[in-house]
Amino acid sequence: MALRRLAGYAARHKVPLIVGLTASALSTVFSVLVPQVARLIVDSLVRKSLSDLQVYVAAIVGLIVASGVFWYLERVEARKLAELVAADLRVELYAKMQELPLSFIYRKGAGQLMSRATADLEEVKRLFLFFMMAFISSLFTLLFSLASMLTIDPLVAAASYLALSPLPFIFRSFAKRIRLKFREAREVYGEITSILRETIVGILAVKALAAEERLGRRLSGRLEKYWGEMYRIGLLRALVWSSFVILGGLSFAVIYYLGGQKVLAGELTVGDVVALGLYSTMLTWPMASMGLAVTRVELSRVAAQRVFEILDAREEVEEAPDAQPLEVKEGRVEFRDVWFSYDGDRWVLKGLNLEVKPGEVLAITGPPGSGKSSLAMLLLRLYDPQKGQVLIDGVDIRRVKLSSLRSQVGLVHQDIYLFPGTIGENIAYAKPDASREEIERAARLANIHDFIESLPRGYDTPVGEGGVTLSGGQRQRVAIARTLLANPKIIVLDDSTSEVDAETEKAIYDALTKHFKGRTIIVVTQRPSTMRLADRVVVLRDGRVAYQGRPEDVIRRLMRRGVEVKQSNR
Repeated sequence: MALRRLAGYAARHKVPLIVGLTASALSTVFSVLVPQVARLIVDSLVRKSLSDLQVYVAAIVGLIVASGVFWYLERVEARKLAELVAADLRVELYAKMQELPLSFIYRKGAGQLMSRATADLEEVKRLFLFFMMAFISSLFTLLFSLASMLTIDPLVAAASYLALSPLPFIFRSFAKRIRLKFREAREVYGEITSILRETIVGILAVKALAAEERLGRRLSGRLEKYWGEMYRIGLLRALVWSSFVILGGLSFAVIYYLGGQKVLAGELTVGDVVALGLYSTMLTWPMASMGLAVTRVELSRVAAQRVFEILDAREEVEEAPDAQPLEVKEGRVEFRDVWFSYDGDRWVLKGLNLEVKPGEVLAITGPPGSGKSSLAMLLLRLYDPQKGQVLIDGVDIRRVKLSSLRSQVGLVHQDIYLFPGTIGENIAYAKPDASREEIERAARLANIHDFIESLPRGYDTPVGEGGVTLSGGQRQRVAIARTLLANPKIIVLDDSTSEVDAETEKAIYDALTKHFKGRTIIVVTQRPSTMRLADRVVVLRDGRVAYQGRPEDVIRRLMRRGVEVKQSNR
């Protein structure tokens, strides 16, 4: 199935495919004619005919040059085809990765996905290079060489072929074992990539926790396993190629023994035996290549399956065929009898009912695991509830286009990620065509403009990988500015001001409520200082709304409960 799908990608590019196959056939035809001319050269030497020798030498030079020209063209077109197919797959992989279910990404890990998008894709590319450059030319050479040998002497040709005939079976017998080893090696390679990525991205935490040695041991263990798998693959390949050398030598011995007897009996010329020997050489490599092709195909099949697993990953959130653009007019948000589980086993939300009024600043709090952040995920349709509905202005968000939903609901998640580039570029990520004035306005709303202006390069200051050159609070404010620049109708802040001081936090919310007057703002938080800035606070517990009310009332109740819990734990 995987190979058939790859053939479909190759069929998209008919010109390099057809030109390459034609060039391969012509290169083979000219090269197969060389032993025939060599046969004539040897016989002319035996006859001591100088004039014939000159003609035949000129002919063999012409054949070699023609074969080389078409050989070059074949490889150029093979490379072009391989790169075009790889480019198609890369484009589709990149597009698919933007749509992958979060559960799939978390389950496989970034390292595994990167391995499939790089190493496995290179393996698929090598299949096309090998297929056109080796397999097709080997097939043509095998057929033409065998036919030419049969025209010289069927008996010697058959004996030579029988001596070589075990080669494809030897290669094939090892193919399955190599495929299994290669699959295991690829999985381990993905783990190695994950460890390297974790180390680089999390280098600050690694150093702070003095975890270098522990990660080093973990990496060494994976590298040792990878080395072991690749070593075993090398052993299997060495066994195959040693068989090739032995059987190739046996074929030569058969030709020279039987052919030599026929020369002595006057049934063949010396040139005939030379030609048969050359054709035997030409047969040996194609037969080995045919077996090697099985190995290469199996390796590429494994890689292709891993690539197609990503392309075929079923989306957990699918857009309805009749989905309509969402137009947020009021900003009313409603969770109606929502049941939700990430893994299908443990319910995070259990029949939750919650309404956020238009223009309301609502704070949501609760203990870890109560479902606070899940509400934000559901509101943007990063996940869908198993039961119940999420509505905006009375419209079930499963009936609207995802792009229109996410363009009007702005989320600043607690896990802040800044892209490599400058501060200005990061803020403008939500609106690439934004003017400097728009960027600065968003930065002012997020209370980060003055800090940016104090930097030597201002908005052109690089943030480093993941924003490591900025503090946690600064990263949060840049992320808030990035979201606000998109001018969303509904704003969700998921614990996104946890690392700024209370005074800065109040300034941010004052700016938000003033600039986005009438917009619905949902704040997920554990901080009393943040709750005080809201119109209403909702407390979640065990996947349901436990109670709600004015900020001061809820904060007092939470504080009393905290004291009671501490006393009960004594």
